[in-house]
Amino acid sequence: MDLEDDNEDPFTTRDLWKPSRFPLQPLPPLEPLIWDKELPDISTGAFENPLKLFDKNDSLLYQLNVFGDAEDPVVAEPEPETSNDEARAGKTDESVDETKSSDPELENLWSLENLHETPEQTPKLQSWDGFLDNSFQEPASAYLSEFGARGFDAALAYQASVIGIENSGRLVRPDVFLQSLFRLGLGWNSMFFHYNEQKRAFEKSIRDVRVSGVSLAALDGLIGNVLQCGTDMQRIRRFVRKNPAVPEQPSALSSLAGAASVLVYGLEKRLSTHFGPEISLIQIQTLFKRCGDLVGTLADIIDAVEKDKYESEIISTLLVKCDIHVQRVPWMADILHEIIARCTRPWLMLVESWIGLRSERPLLTQLRSMKNSFIEVEFSQDLGPQRVAPPMVEYFYRPDMMPSSVPTDQARLVFETGKALRLLKQEQPNHPIAREDVVDSSDPPALDCAFSWADIEQIQNRARQYERRLRAEILRYHQGDFSRSRRATRVGQDDFDLNEPEPEPEPNVPDKFELIDLDDTKHSSGLLANKSSLESDSLYAMATSYDFLNPESSDASDAAFGPPLASVLYLSLAPTLSLQAELVDYSCLHLLFKVHKLRYHLTVQWRFQLLGDGLFASRLSHSLFDPEMQSGERKSGVARSSGAHTGLRLGNRDTWPPASSELRLVLMGLLAECHESSKSTRGMQHETKEKELPGGLSFAIRELRGEELIKCKDPNAIEALDFLRLQYHPPPVLESVITSRSLHKYDRLFKHLLRLLRMVAVARGLVRDSTARGSLSGDTRNIFQKFRVDVHHFITALHDYFFQVGVGSTWQRFESTLLKIERCLDRGDIDGTIQTAGSLHRLRQYHEDILDQILFSLFLSKRHEQANKLLEDIFGTILTFAPLSRLDGHSGIRQQNERTVFQLHVTFRKQVGAFVRYLRNLDGGRMSSKSRGRYGTLSGSNATSVFEHLLLRLDMKEYY
Repeated sequence: MDLEDDNEDPFTTRDLWKPSRFPLQPLPPLEPLIWDKELPDISTGAFENPLKLFDKNDSLLYQLNVFGDAEDPVVAEPEPETSNDEARAGKTDESVDETKSSDPELENLWSLENLHETPEQTPKLQSWDGFLDNSFQEPASAYLSEFGARGFDAALAYQASVIGIENSGRLVRPDVFLQSLFRLGLGWNSMFFHYNEQKRAFEKSIRDVRVSGVSLAALDGLIGNVLQCGTDMQRIRRFVRKNPAVPEQPSALSSLAGAASVLVYGLEKRLSTHFGPEISLIQIQTLFKRCGDLVGTLADIIDAVEKDKYESEIISTLLVKCDIHVQRVPWMADILHEIIARCTRPWLMLVESWIGLRSERPLLTQLRSMKNSFIEVEFSQDLGPQRVAPPMVEYFYRPDMMPSSVPTDQARLVFETGKALRLLKQEQPNHPIAREDVVDSSDPPALDCAFSWADIEQIQNRARQYERRLRAEILRYHQGDFSRSRRATRVGQDDFDLNEPEPEPEPNVPDKFELIDLDDTKHSSGLLANKSSLESDSLYAMATSYDFLNPESSDASDAAFGPPLASVLYLSLAPTLSLQAELVDYSCLHLLFKVHKLRYHLTVQWRFQLLGDGLFASRLSHSLFDPEMQSGERKSGVARSSGAHTGLRLGNRDTWPPASSELRLVLMGLLAECHESSKSTRGMQHETKEKELPGGLSFAIRELRGEELIKCKDPNAIEALDFLRLQYHPPPVLESVITSRSLHKYDRLFKHLLRLLRMVAVARGLVRDSTARGSLSGDTRNIFQKFRVDVHHFITALHDYFFQVGVGSTWQRFESTLLKIERCLDRGDIDGTIQTAGSLHRLRQYHEDILDQILFSLFLSKRHEQANKLLEDIFGTILTFAPLSRLDGHSGIRQQNERTVFQLHVTFRKQVGAFVRYLRNLDGGRMSSKSRGRYGTLSGSNATSVFEHLLLRLDMKEYY
């Protein structure tokens, strides 16, 4: 090696790029390794895929060139109406060749425009060898982990070739597939995914397509949530198409459809901001995981409510479902609360109109539009063109149409408050609570669902303020100040004109969804064409502003602590409903007691129907049973007597029943005379018009049929007077308390007490028989006299118990309650009146309960049918003995009837003994009326049996 210029500086940079003076000789190539062919083959079982990811699950619809042009992979194109996989694969190859040789204008007929766009070239990573030599080819890496997606695809292809089945899947461009996958999550059809109408679900159009670097099994697992989200989107769209949101006909279903449309539109807008060219498969899967929770919840609610037929069932199901989902996904609470508020709003508006918190003019429209409401309306038949009064309207309660989350007592209070309000409006249209202007000026709170305790407390405060203003108006009206308040309306509410035509719906506002495809550009922005109305909705703000799409966001809800959703309706209604019900009930009670004299009409029922008036009971007994009265029978050749001394003389005549003319002659003027004679002695005065009795009170003939009519024709039978009844028609206003059901109970009591009145007359007749001439009243062995004494004792004790305890003490408690209510009304004490009466509905129940208690005490309830039958048998035995007793003292008669009377006396003793044993064996004789807990027992506050009073009177010395 020659050295040039040894003195030259070796660190100079002048010839830096010259070759080194000390070149290394190239190493000779290594000899090839000698391969031992005798080595055993390595088993491939250890390298087989344990998950069998490459097994063929179905035929390959289109064979793609996996190892073809790596820079521009072929995209699979779906074809319609293929018969099998092999035919489809063959047709694909032929179509590709024909497409290449055909006219360029016919190319890409079934694909999107951007399907074959060449992706941007990415710069290659340079190595030192390639930097020095541009023609250098990098050798293939020996490690699969460094080979990238191409190596994974090659491994899949190799695995498929080893198995012998080409199931590695066909590659498609990632950007096109991700765009289709994103549209799938929104519920839109695309090239790779379509909606199966029969299965009602989205599915892959080509089952074996995949993107580079991801196997088919992994891809199917990643897109599972997106498929379900798209299916739920389609389910929601179909529901909205079936239930258009019509403002004129609000209902829970249409409200739910409107809320669903806003939510889906908001989700579309929100998700569209996350889609970009650099989005990945994992990002799409994560994005639609949160979105799928919301859409799946909405679809589950829709599936549940569509099975219900009635409005009440829909609301109940909605509350139950939302309560479950709020516990499962807390961040969804505000959205579900808003859905509940919208879906229950139509029903709450109906309740508002019904109980008087808002105008009732749209009420009938709501009742017609709201399917099967809890209010059933019936109009009375028109009486003709001469009728001046408006047609009568009857309201009936349907408890099965109330939401199940509303308690039974509160649901009944809603109906009874509205019914009482209609009565008040009909009788006193100028009453403050019946006038919409006065109610509006008092600023009534709207009925809305409150989901937090703070909202419920706010409702209570507004309700108290409303009550204070309206209570002052009511008291001023009852004091005689009838001046009208200032006309006022609610904010944003105008007067409603019945003659004003209904507004026509706005044009060009569709009321349903349309299916959105990729080529449907006019609907690509959302579900409805009117974007401004949707984007101003609060649900749209929730769908677009909440951070629930962020996977890093917390699932915790920021909503305020509140009651469970099952009790939302009850707690939201309770404050306003209770106050409104108190004011309405107080006004109705004031109308009934002070204007229509309810207490006076109830006293009339006690005096005449329950024989509480001693003068009436005495005169009626004489007119019917006194044998010394003159007969009013019509006889040929004999002038019929008339006047106050005419009677039917039941028990002393052979012909029965009397003629209607005789009955009118005997009972004519009896009611009017007793009513007029008591006016001067009553503490409560009442002016009658033209001396008419209240309610048209008069005697009438009861309709009898069959066996009852036959028994009525026997004058010696206990049923001889069952045809006679008192007829009373309460004024329409008082029918809210004196109902037809209570009148039926009065009629049963009158019939039973009339029988007892007859037995008292018979017992008195037996006493007169004992003092008759020829009667051996002092003979202790006289069976006649023994029988008379026993009958008189039994009937007297029974009469005393029936009228003093059974009727008297029970009615006295009822009368004291009515008097207390009236005194509270006189003082203007609203709280005291409601505390005593409860409500108009409870007063009606109390009245009927009092009658039930009297029926119970008089053995007329179903529980005491056996005792009532024993009493009828005892009465029959006494009536059989009565004519024989009158013959006592006549010569030869006693000896003939002694044996018969003895047998009758033995029978009477056995019957009375059985009746006494029945009283002793009663389980305390406790009162089974529903009102026992609220109004006490018949005998007072103690637990003494009511029947012990009768048992003490009958058998104090245990004679029986």
